[in-house]
Amino acid sequence: ELKADKKVYNVDKNPIATGGTAEDVLKNVPSVSVDIDGNVTMRNAAPQIFVDGRPTTLTVDQIPADAIQEVELITNPSAKYDASGGMAGILNIVLKKNKRLGYNGTVRAGVDSRARINTGADLNVREGKVNWFLNGNLNQRRSSGSNTTTRYNFAEIPPTVLQQNTDTKMKGYFGLIRSGIDIFLDNRNTLTVSGSYNRGQFNPSDNLYTQTDTLLTSGVISSFTLRESESTRNFANTGGTVAFKHLFPKEGKEITADINFNGIKSDQEGNYNTLNILEGSTVLQRQRSEGENTFVTAQIDFTTPLNHKIKLESGLRGALRNYSSANTNYTFNNSTQTYDLILNLNANYKFTDQVYAAYTTLSQQINKFNYQIGARVESSFYGGELTQTKQEFNNDFPLSLFPSASLGYKLNNSTDLQLNYSRKINRPTFFQLIPFTDYSDSLNLSRGNPGLRPEFTNAVELSWLKTLSRKNTLLASVYYKRTNDVITRYIVNEVDGNTGNNVLISTFVNANSASAYGVELTSQNNYNGWLDVTANINAYQSLVDGKNIEKDLDVEQFSWLGKLNLSFKLPANFSFSVSGEYQSKTALQLNSGQSPGGNRGGGMGGGPGSGTQTTAQGFVRESYSVDAGLKYEFWKDKAGSLSLNISDIFKTRKTDTHSESDYYIQDSLRKRDAQILRLNFSYRFGKFDSSLFKRKNTKSNGETIDMGI
Repeated sequence: ELKADKKVYNVDKNPIATGGTAEDVLKNVPSVSVDIDGNVTMRNAAPQIFVDGRPTTLTVDQIPADAIQEVELITNPSAKYDASGGMAGILNIVLKKNKRLGYNGTVRAGVDSRARINTGADLNVREGKVNWFLNGNLNQRRSSGSNTTTRYNFAEIPPTVLQQNTDTKMKGYFGLIRSGIDIFLDNRNTLTVSGSYNRGQFNPSDNLYTQTDTLLTSGVISSFTLRESESTRNFANTGGTVAFKHLFPKEGKEITADINFNGIKSDQEGNYNTLNILEGSTVLQRQRSEGENTFVTAQIDFTTPLNHKIKLESGLRGALRNYSSANTNYTFNNSTQTYDLILNLNANYKFTDQVYAAYTTLSQQINKFNYQIGARVESSFYGGELTQTKQEFNNDFPLSLFPSASLGYKLNNSTDLQLNYSRKINRPTFFQLIPFTDYSDSLNLSRGNPGLRPEFTNAVELSWLKTLSRKNTLLASVYYKRTNDVITRYIVNEVDGNTGNNVLISTFVNANSASAYGVELTSQNNYNGWLDVTANINAYQSLVDGKNIEKDLDVEQFSWLGKLNLSFKLPANFSFSVSGEYQSKTALQLNSGQSPGGNRGGGMGGGPGSGTQTTAQGFVRESYSVDAGLKYEFWKDKAGSLSLNISDIFKTRKTDTHSESDYYIQDSLRKRDAQILRLNFSYRFGKFDSSLFKRKNTKSNGETIDMGI
């Protein structure tokens, strides 16, 4: 559905992502790009990821595709929404939940070409004033990836060239269970209680071969190393929501309140065996880490119509995040045959982040014209501590005002115009602020900058929506975004106090500004009931002004993203979908907030090319991919179905980056999980019955309608 304030994509019936994760779903959603590590961008910036309208600690590779009902894209949120993440808007993943009377459900199972099994079930029961739902999914993970990197280091004496090849394998699983209950206390009051538990384990292993040569024409000195590593990563995520909704006698007047909790615990242990082939020596290392992240939000919203054409909305919101992490590094002592702790490589820290907000919006309909104006105020407090040294650092961001405005005009019954404006903020993350130098990867040293300032973004968007018929629409948008004090990675060259050698450290600085302007077209067309075509193209110019960092540091890049999805209804209850994507050369994404390794739980990383070294000086080369899916429905009311899908048919999905500075030039090519074939079976069942648990005395009140839901 193409709406004025958001685009909504129903992904429940698309066979392409069946049996996969939210990564597979989002790869086929217009306007959205997903790289091979599962990092999500909209218009080349990272959006806020919501699940069921609230922030989450889950990553998209931890959400099963079969649990997702639809995806909402809000490119220019109003003052009602959180002001954070202003460079790309909000991506809301809506999970399945049914409120039909009676009972209904689905069971499913599948396997792919790497013998990975996925299985799941949904059940919903509604009787009288109670609605209960239960969802469960279990997915096995087996992945393989490769990374080839070439880096010319000019800061070293003598200068060197480094060649690195990495082969990565990963196996594991994750499971998700959700349950909740809606209690309709009366016709005006509803109480909802729900909870979820997600658990997983990932076991990656790497074979990393590194060759280093000097760039001198004579006296070449080379080093050859082979590093083998095996890791175990565990995580457990617990979530819960309590929500209350009250409807007043006045139509449209309501109040809602909810509190949400998300908590994730993780631990990891990695063993590394590095063989120096020339010297014949071996170094054994071990890393251990534990982390805990809790995120609590509480919100209350009030809506009241002032008359039949004017509506006032207001609300309060508080968010509290606590994070702690303990990281230790060890090296094997051949003399004692034990692992010794390396104190200067340990990184133990914790932080607390608090954000408090209030908003109000006023909207009115005046004949063919409508408007909404709003304002949001937010204040945030941040405090962190390096627990080993007891070093503390704090950042308090005072009250900031975030206005928004939306103007709409209906040209005729089929054509609408809308103009949106909003101001947003992007606060530095803990990893961008922490002043600790991370030496755990000798090729990618990193350090935060406690003096970082937040980014402020002003965005404006003009949209034209043409409804040709009930199933044929066209949405055209022109947009402009400007961000001041944009946070970007930057490379510094300094002397290592431990070794006395020159080292390159990736840190964060505030550049003057970044801006982007472009045009986006999205069309949805149905042809004679048997073919649906969804096409999306986004073309934009991005600019970064970093002259405050280095003289003449200006970066400009024109890019475009094109997506096409074709869905065919074939005879004999068959349907077929094919989706293609082309991403042109783009500037490196600004402000991901990730560590140089770019590694998420269960991700495929490692090596100097696995993360962005500096976003102001580099680009990602073009890439394209094609996915397809075939579905067959059978039995009464099409209750049974078989889906066969294949991802990255031509093995072309990749991340091919180029980055450079005064100290090095680097090219890196990475691939992961090409050409995966999945087969899934699903069975739907249900009965629509308004008195499910009552004895039937007559034929009239005992009849039920059997549904293939």
